[in-house]
Amino acid sequence: MSFLGKFKNKKIKIIVGITVVSSVLIGGYYLYNKESNTAQSEENYVQTYTIADNEKIFINGVIVPTKSQEFSIPTDGEISKLNVTNGKIVKKGDLLFTIKNESIINEIEILKNQISELKGSNVDNDTIINSEINKLEAQVSLLNKKAYTDTTAPFDGKVYLNNQNGDSESTSMITLQSNTFYMKGQTSEQDLPKLQIDDPVTVTILSTNKKVSGRVSVISDIPTSSKVDNMSDSSLSYYDIDISFEDQEDLINGFHVQACIEIADNLCKIPSSSILKDENDKPYVFKSYDGILKKQKIEIQSQNNEFTVVKGGLDKQDIIIRYPSNEMNEGDAIPVDTLSVDTEGMQSE
Repeated sequence: MSFLGKFKNKKIKIIVGITVVSSVLIGGYYLYNKESNTAQSEENYVQTYTIADNEKIFINGVIVPTKSQEFSIPTDGEISKLNVTNGKIVKKGDLLFTIKNESIINEIEILKNQISELKGSNVDNDTIINSEINKLEAQVSLLNKKAYTDTTAPFDGKVYLNNQNGDSESTSMITLQSNTFYMKGQTSEQDLPKLQIDDPVTVTILSTNKKVSGRVSVISDIPTSSKVDNMSDSSLSYYDIDISFEDQEDLINGFHVQACIEIADNLCKIPSSSILKDENDKPYVFKSYDGILKKQKIEIQSQNNEFTVVKGGLDKQDIIIRYPSNEMNEGDAIPVDTLSVDTEGMQSE
């Protein structure tokens, strides 16, 4: 090989070597820079904990009239006068219908005939016959009061006439339902001890998604055999709960609803790892105020290795530092890329 050829071959080897070394150096730089940025990013992560809101109990149920009453025809009577129509709105005391007692009316006719016969035979105005006539007339007067019976509305409401289609299975002639409604629902034995009379309630009408306010009015202590929700756990006992509405607008009998009852509780549960002690051995936590650390003293009710129940110093939905470090100080800004940890310990960006 000539000298020129050897020189060219050596030059090529040098260029290849430089290229390889450069690639290794550049790759190493980027790898180091990536690891450095990752480590720095992880150092900036601060885990926070959001204190759980008050517990909420959900109760399924239906809208029903506050009052409802059925009216049936007596077996020994029949309708003499029906004073209402289907769907009529009535006031308390309004006449609904009049019942005629045929057996009493027949008895009255018999007595009247006897009176007529006695009067016809009493040409001499006999005192004994006159006394008998007076007794029979008194009986007629008494029976007249029983022959026809008026039935009036016991409360304000709406009238529904039954048997309009010849349904012989219906045992009532008229149903009177009040114009006011309430929610009838059920709760399980697990939630029953948490409820109290007059607890505020938010009720959602499922078909319209309208929300109305109400209050717990009745809490039964007798387990019911039927459930308004077929999805209920059969291994639990269920108890009737009545909820009164503050507004009667847009309430329709039979509509399905769901009540939400927030159980007021002043206690807060936080991770024990979030608690520090000051120079006087008093417990405190670092609380986030718009991304700024604030030293917050707390009162502890109970504590274990995992969680602490706090009775003072914190509120629901407060955000605290889950794992505070010795380098943290009041007034420090929480890093923007802070890792949030919710009350169940699930991480979210």
